Amino acid sequence: MSEKPSEPRPPELSVEAFRQLCTAAAEFRELGPWTYLSDCNMLALQDSNTGQVRLASVLGNAGQVFGLLVHRGDQGHRWALTIASEGDHSDSDPNFAHSQDCLFAEFVARRELETHDRAMLSAIGFKPLPHDKHGWVKFRSLRPGTAPWNVDQAEAELLASDLQKTTHFARLISERKDLFDDRAPNELPFYPQNVELTRPLRPQDLDWQKLVLAPEPPPEPFSLSDSEGDKLDALPRNVDLCIELDCLYSPGFVSEGLRPYLPWLSLAVEATSGHILGSELANSQTRRLEEVAGECLVHALTRMKCRPRKILVRRKRLAGIATLHGLPVGPISLSTTPVPLHKPHARHELHPLD
Repeated sequence: MSEKPSEPRPPELSVEAFRQLCTAAAEFRELGPWTYLSDCNMLALQDSNTGQVRLASVLGNAGQVFGLLVHRGDQGHRWALTIASEGDHSDSDPNFAHSQDCLFAEFVARRELETHDRAMLSAIGFKPLPHDKHGWVKFRSLRPGTAPWNVDQAEAELLASDLQKTTHFARLISERKDLFDDRAPNELPFYPQNVELTRPLRPQDLDWQKLVLAPEPPPEPFSLSDSEGDKLDALPRNVDLCIELDCLYSPGFVSEGLRPYLPWLSLAVEATSGHILGSELANSQTRRLEEVAGECLVHALTRMKCRPRKILVRRKRLAGIATLHGLPVGPISLSTTPVPLHKPHARHELHPLD
């Protein structure tokens, strides 16, 4: 009998690392930088060892969610800069809403803490300031397609350092609120590297650079073996059949592995009637979207024993379906409007998904 997959458990985190993280968060909280910084006034933090850039964004200007988001990696940057310039994309692309890659320190009411949060805070004797309705703190790591999860040791140390740097930066902005004025939309301040500041941060310490996102990588083609291709080629074409194909994160989390995740759910649907011709469910943490959608389509065509007149896809990543033997793919209805990096005076907030 096969063993049941183990439930995800919070990663190991030392009490001392958690204490340092809470100390940095409390200092940031006491400063209340959201009263003069919006989520669009992002600070670039460049790792001196790897050269990788993280984007720190202060939440709370709209009075809804209070804390700090640190966006990491290409995916994290793309999510943050797109949201800051264009707002919530969940209506046009449901997958976008679950594509965050970031670390998050959030200040909440005590009732919003989970059991593990309470246990860790109790272990260090953490208490918020009196009468502070959002004085409790929790820390989360977000990866594309996964549930918000507890930070591990390396993430805690990184987030503590980034909280300290953002606090220094926020103190400077509190005295120089004009620093973001007259800056190009894609011009961001970079925190000084390899410098242990024993004095307040000064405007001349910041290195303002234009941040340009690299183009999204082209979609990986979905390929078939020679035998599979031959079988597909042999199928007759149904000129009345038009198929819509998509692959989305499913609505329910699977609790296994390192953290809960949303599986891929691919559907092949008859375009006129909406009848589901095929479906495929797969692990989004180990399988590519293109691969799952391609398998869904091939299985549907094999069951129907025919090929369609046209296949319609709504996202560029599925354009690789065009590599299937002789299958015509219809127009991809995606916006190609360039994404500006941020609007300095926008007041909407980047809300991590719970």
